Amino acid sequence: MKNKILIFTLILTISSCSIFQKGQPLSQDNSYSITEAEDPLQKFVGNYAIQVFGLPDGSDGKFSMEVSKEGNSLKTIFLSDEANLEFDVIGTEVEDDFLYINIFLKNYGMNIAFELLLEGNKVTGYLADMFELEGTKSN
Repeated sequence: MKNKILIFTLILTISSCSIFQKGQPLSQDNSYSITEAEDPLQKFVGNYAIQVFGLPDGSDGKFSMEVSKEGNSLKTIFLSDEANLEFDVIGTEVEDDFLYINIFLKNYGMNIAFELLLEGNKVTGYLADMFELEGTKSN
């Protein structure tokens, strides 16, 4: 009886050490490959044509801007001289798949942001969390 218990314990110990499991040799090519993740900022790089609806003066605003990548961050510039006279771009960042363009309104002395959601080349979102906007992005 002791021999059977000893043999059973030995088999249990060896099998729990994974000595009999079939493994893949290290020299053999694995079926998966590690690829470098896509740059999440790259999808936001391009030229934007945006229209903001129902601004406080009763008009709709049209803005053209260029978002470019500099190092590990994004930079935005407005393409019209009129927008550059009205706004100073404070910063551009991506959070939860939204593009935020933080600007300073010179006439009002306040900071607001464009909040852009990009789906393909279609842009939707808000200016200052109050005014809806739509537009397109081109590369």
